[in-house]
Amino acid sequence: MEHLNHLPVPALHRFERLPDGFIDAPVERLGEILPGPSLIQIEGEPGPPLFVSILLHGNETTGFDAMQKLLARYDAPRRLLPRPVLLFVGNVAAAGRGLRKLDGQADYNRIWHDERYQEHRLAREVLAEVAKAAPLAAIDLHNNTGKNPHYGCVNRLDDATLSLARRFSKTMVWFTEPREVIAVALSRICSSVTLECGVSGNAAGTSHVENYLRHCLELSAEALFTPPPNHLSDLFHTTARIIVPEGASVGFGASVESADICLREDLENLNFERVSEGTELGRFRDGAKPLVVIDNEERDVTSRYLDFSEQRIITKLPIVPSMFTRDVRVIMQDCLGYIMEPYEVKREKTVDPAS
Repeated sequence: MEHLNHLPVPALHRFERLPDGFIDAPVERLGEILPGPSLIQIEGEPGPPLFVSILLHGNETTGFDAMQKLLARYDAPRRLLPRPVLLFVGNVAAAGRGLRKLDGQADYNRIWHDERYQEHRLAREVLAEVAKAAPLAAIDLHNNTGKNPHYGCVNRLDDATLSLARRFSKTMVWFTEPREVIAVALSRICSSVTLECGVSGNAAGTSHVENYLRHCLELSAEALFTPPPNHLSDLFHTTARIIVPEGASVGFGASVESADICLREDLENLNFERVSEGTELGRFRDGAKPLVVIDNEERDVTSRYLDFSEQRIITKLPIVPSMFTRDVRVIMQDCLGYIMEPYEVKREKTVDPAS
């Protein structure tokens, strides 16, 4: 079992009611309200709860902002919500410093499978509590660092899951890797979605998420899980991720003098666009190892997708990228982005997530 940089093992803090001051606390001072990763029960009308996770990445704050506004709208906890909420607040320490994660920490959205990090004990405790609560649905809220539309991610293709995602956006992504994310683990318990809510701090994104959560609280289960017409019109499947080799430096621009890999300035504009074969993504320094593409089976498939000639990085076939970002820290901590393809799914009947 690995623990990065020997930081203290995070403990799960449980609250049977919404802590005083939560609704008004700025995210950088959240640690004064919550001592660490916390699971909070918020009372509602009788029935199964809605599970919501926020701040798994400390710099992705839209979910936190939207939840504060939602709870204030309902005057919680003085008044009951339309249905109960089980709220998981993840990386409180990183949120206080505006970072995805602290140096030496495991990524809080990569601890939900296997036993690589000591943080897996935290993940097991959370999942055990969620399973015991038997939620109606689970929603994990995130932001992108690059230019992307708002979209919903699913790990199952049953009607209930697709309906949850489609109610947020007509753009949906089906993925099975990375399997270590919380949504994959939650999908074995109930219908679950990951919502990608644009960049942090955008008021329109916060409003979109708040309205979505309000509908999830107020709609009947039947209405919530009934897909609207043409709900598969923009469904994509993630097939691979692009990573930077360890030790390589990354920059943006036409010159390769300042970094081993220099990506095009407008890289983020390619997200969710049909990028044709022969498109230049950037250049690399002579002798440097360029980008690597890993598929869902953890195989190196770089030669299928990219060509490296005359210090240029060229697509070898049409692709649809997502999550391309100019944030070098995120690129090195996670990946440059993902490769997707349009996906047509045969209609499936709603299935029991526990099956």
